[in-house]
Amino acid sequence: MSEAEKIYVDVSQPATLRYGTKLIDCPTVGEAVLAFDRLPEGDREQATIKVNAPGGATYTAEEIDRLHVAPKKKDARTAR
Repeated sequence: MSEAEKIYVDVSQPATLRYGTKLIDCPTVGEAVLAFDRLPEGDREQATIKVNAPGGATYTAEEIDRLHVAPKKKDARTAR
């Protein structure tokens, strides 16, 4: 997978997994991805993950498979 195909996300943000008519509130995007991975294949095809933060994105099943942990930004106060 090339760098352009990866979607970087802050996996520590709260999120909601939606599949069919069901909603699962998760404490983090990471937990939502794990719940997505446990779904039967038929449920995964139409599933989405909504990041519950201001301006949070909604990711489709295809995008969920491309999510990666966003690199941590260096704090200018502690960088040497």
